[in-house]
Amino acid sequence: MNFEEKKNQWTKLFKNSFYNNLNCVNQLSYPNLLDNIWQRGTGFELIFENLLMCKENNFNIIETGTCRSGKWSDGASSILFTEFVKIFNGSVQSVDIKKKSVIEAKKLINSDQFTVHHSDSLKFLKNLKDKDKVDLFYLDSYDVVWDNDHNSAAHHLEEFKLIEPFLKNCLVAIDDNTKFLKSGKRTGKGRLIYEYLIQKNVYPIYDNYIILYRF
Repeated sequence: MNFEEKKNQWTKLFKNSFYNNLNCVNQLSYPNLLDNIWQRGTGFELIFENLLMCKENNFNIIETGTCRSGKWSDGASSILFTEFVKIFNGSVQSVDIKKKSVIEAKKLINSDQFTVHHSDSLKFLKNLKDKDKVDLFYLDSYDVVWDNDHNSAAHHLEEFKLIEPFLKNCLVAIDDNTKFLKSGKRTGKGRLIYEYLIQKNVYPIYDNYIILYRF
């Protein structure tokens, strides 16, 4: 297949098999937050569109926080990325500090293009070779508590600072972000990254439940 045929194949697969699943019905009550919880469809659509604008094949994707279940409310990004590189070639490396999650991911995804590592994400990113050759960093590790996001947001800012010097023709996406309805203040995994980059006049190309940057 040529590139356009592969793109058409991927677009059809994404729309038919994944898009609706990525916009999960929120079965939990968050009356003080925006109603964007677990709404990832458009964010992932833009991630893949931007990857395919940069190159045609052989994608290198790094993910912190792995696919710990088949539940789409958990994102299941590892599954998506692996299906993407099956069509366009490349590799997905995922990392998780929880051994149970690593074991579950290995059960869910049987592909030699997917590797999951049992490690703290900061240690993994610090030791990762060829960070300047990564096409997408997807940051989704430390679970967030909406009413007190500091620990999670600080962890993700540390992740970002480890990769920041190497970002070249690269996308960075951060999952699990929203705002409080009354104050309009941000909360989530990407809050401190957003505040850090605003000081450098760097703005996301998409800003919703997923925050997406292009470097």
